[in-house]
Amino acid sequence: MPRAGANAPELPVLVFGQRYVDPGPVPADTYLPPNTPMKIRLDMRPVLEAFKKQGYYTTFKGEKIYKEDFKKVFVAGNTAPLSWDFDNLINKPELELKDPDGNGIYEATLTLNAPQAAKTTAGKWEKSIKTDDFPQYTSQYPIADALYNLTLEEARRAVEPDSTFRTGKEWAGVWTRDISYSIILAMGILQPEVAMKSLMRKVSGDGRIIQDTGTGGAYPCSTDRMIWATAAWEIYKVTGDEQWLRTVYPIIKKSIEDDVQNAYNARTGMVRGESSFLDWREQTYPKWMQPVDIYESETLGTNAVHYQGNVVLSQMARILGEPAVASKHQQLAEQIKQGMNKHLWMAEKGYYGQFLYGRTYKILSPRAEALGEALSVLFGVADGDRAERVVQKTPTTAYGISCIYPQIPGIPPYHNNGVWPFVQSYWALAAAKVGNEASLTESMAAIYRPAALFLTNKENFVAENGDFAGTQINSSNMLWSLSGNLSLVYKVLFGMDFQADKLVFRPFVPKAFAGPRKLAGFKYRGRCWIWRWKATAMR
Repeated sequence: MPRAGANAPELPVLVFGQRYVDPGPVPADTYLPPNTPMKIRLDMRPVLEAFKKQGYYTTFKGEKIYKEDFKKVFVAGNTAPLSWDFDNLINKPELELKDPDGNGIYEATLTLNAPQAAKTTAGKWEKSIKTDDFPQYTSQYPIADALYNLTLEEARRAVEPDSTFRTGKEWAGVWTRDISYSIILAMGILQPEVAMKSLMRKVSGDGRIIQDTGTGGAYPCSTDRMIWATAAWEIYKVTGDEQWLRTVYPIIKKSIEDDVQNAYNARTGMVRGESSFLDWREQTYPKWMQPVDIYESETLGTNAVHYQGNVVLSQMARILGEPAVASKHQQLAEQIKQGMNKHLWMAEKGYYGQFLYGRTYKILSPRAEALGEALSVLFGVADGDRAERVVQKTPTTAYGISCIYPQIPGIPPYHNNGVWPFVQSYWALAAAKVGNEASLTESMAAIYRPAALFLTNKENFVAENGDFAGTQINSSNMLWSLSGNLSLVYKVLFGMDFQADKLVFRPFVPKAFAGPRKLAGFKYRGRCWIWRWKATAMR
């Protein structure tokens, strides 16, 4: 807070590596005025002198910072405009401290309490762009209908000028896992041409799937790129485009062949690599684990992805007349499935553990991992009664299913202590598959509530209070969140199950959402359809 007679907060020169606690009292009922500047000065001279003397600086924890590794200085924190997103600080030049006069004192001036930095969303929504070419949905629930129309608009906004998907309002570009999970949920149905182009954007020059994000420089520490295969298969099932099948088949085959050499573990039957989409290491892994330890871990979600990738390749091979390839990869899929059920299943809890980890002797983390639990049910890793138990027993929170459970103390909300709508959508699909009406109803509410409250499909929420404002990073108009919202209509209420040679309907309508509904203008394999459901609650 400003000192008496001062107009702005003043900080003393802080010495790098030394803790500073302001001894002054915090006055009651006093607030910073809008756009308050605050100058930060950091004394880096001890670090620079250590570089000259011995080539490195030793931190208070005993860690060494080498001169060759020293590039820039940034300030991080949890008050806007600060951020704890260390990986992306390089993209926030306003948070960089500089030493223009070369005296070893690095400086930056921040603007606090800036109105544009306040975490708010729109106060109302009205239809503003054309979406009449998309399937039109109506029911006896006006809020659900409005949210569907809002989400159609966001789906349209999620396409870049080059006809590829944009990951989110705050996230430019095409990311392998984001577009793939989105395509499986709804974008393969709604915008198949954009889906095709986006997937092909994530193929390397030598015809392999790109692992674009993850720990330790991504591949092979992260190996969940293989969800691309399931997304490509979803497009084929929707369109029946054999040329597309012939295009993606060798890409998937080459990529799996690489994974067999680089990531498959013959001893456990499973696949190594970071948990799918949970790629901010301290959010879900113990702090002691280094990239090599994360590579060595064998995780629930990523193994479910690899299981389904092999199933998909096997099915493609049969269609394309390659029975030997089909047999080989069906066997690999069964190997992964057996490994998961042997090493990750926790019979006493009724759901799968998070991952195998450790150095000399691996142990199972007993945390639940929501996306992995859902994919294990959806893809058939968990059969029969086991699938039902997973949905029934996996812990949830008042605002939805958190990415992991229990949470890690002392880690701010993002993947930890976070609910992600796209994960919630996969959990809804899993609940519908096993016929768990209570779980499905809770999932639909957990998706509709924040979309209605914030009038956008947000990236994530704090698990303990349901607010988007408390997480470390967030975005509106998030591709996989809006895809999950639409999937409730297409794949739950209408129960669309796209198969290689047909479309099967398996609707599941909870009692809370009972009543007639209509979906008009739905395009499937060259025809435009109108579907009406007159039933009450049904399965």
